[in-house]
Amino acid sequence: MSDFAAFFIDQAEASSHVQFVYDLVACRFVFVNAAYQQVLRGTLGQENKELPALLQRLHPDDLAYVALYWEKWTQGQMTDEVEVRLQSPGQPHQWFCLTPYYQRDARGRVLLGGTLRDVSVMKRYQENADLFNSRKNATLEILSHDLSGAFIMVQQIAEYLGEEMPVPVNGQVAQMLRLLETTSHDSVKMIRELINLEFLTSANSDLKVNRVDVGAVLRVPLDQLQTGQRLLGHHFQYSLPAEPIYANLDVNKFTQVLINLVSNALKFTPDEGHVAVHVEPGPDCVRIHVVDDGIGIAPAMQPYLFERFTKARRPGLRGETTTGLGLALCKTIVEWHHGSISVESTPDKGTTFTVEIPRSEALGRHVPVGLVETKK
Repeated sequence: MSDFAAFFIDQAEASSHVQFVYDLVACRFVFVNAAYQQVLRGTLGQENKELPALLQRLHPDDLAYVALYWEKWTQGQMTDEVEVRLQSPGQPHQWFCLTPYYQRDARGRVLLGGTLRDVSVMKRYQENADLFNSRKNATLEILSHDLSGAFIMVQQIAEYLGEEMPVPVNGQVAQMLRLLETTSHDSVKMIRELINLEFLTSANSDLKVNRVDVGAVLRVPLDQLQTGQRLLGHHFQYSLPAEPIYANLDVNKFTQVLINLVSNALKFTPDEGHVAVHVEPGPDCVRIHVVDDGIGIAPAMQPYLFERFTKARRPGLRGETTTGLGLALCKTIVEWHHGSISVESTPDKGTTFTVEIPRSEALGRHVPVGLVETKK
């Protein structure tokens, strides 16, 4: 053994992550480091016997995903890291991140190497952060509509009183009415600027994509919106798929897109109107429909909706202002996720926005033979 080979073996043995080399033709490990015992609770030297039981611990929702990437790996086409879950009875599932390596030697022998890291703590931290952000953003949107509506009403009352007051009028009363009108207008503007700033800040941060159950992560903001429907003055409902559907999402950015679309629906739907969100599976995608029975969008304006500073922008029914950036940013974020967004609308009948994003795996594919052999 060369000094270099000995150095790398010593380095692998000292690692706190699982390092391994698997002979694809022989269907067996030829090297596993000592971290296997601590990280996977295995017995060193028994890894080939223990492999079938280890694979049985894969989360059922990850099987198609693992099969897809196993096929790519065995063909030397896999360069991305992969995250999978292992189940243990009575314990929270563990998250592992695999960094793969592929080599075909001069004799045609294929070796699959890699590093397996336990990232459970990081994943749970991320899940909690995403949960907090989803609730925060939905709550901010509810409060912004509720507070904006109250301030707009005060502004309109002040305007009405100013017009109806007899002339001559007490100068101090007129001044107070103007102050009330101006303060209400500025308050509405400040509230919307706060929400827009939150959306812009989220959109301009780095994309952090994780494979997630779309229904599970969208349930959180949708629950918040449904809880606040009485404050919003609308009938709000949503539906989610019965089975998990996985996609690669930046959860914070994508939930902001959903909330922005719901916010637009609320702006242009009269009080006591209906707004709904439906999440459903497609053949290779996830579809999200945001539906309202509001005032709709004129056909001439629909081609311009997703342009920056679009000429299709207009104030909401309660005087809500708009920057003309919201739908353009939604389109950008959806496209970052390799998806698409479209609109169908009929004036005075309502609008439906549809977002489609690809699933993270091709469902219904057979598990490749190589993976079946490793389970024997």
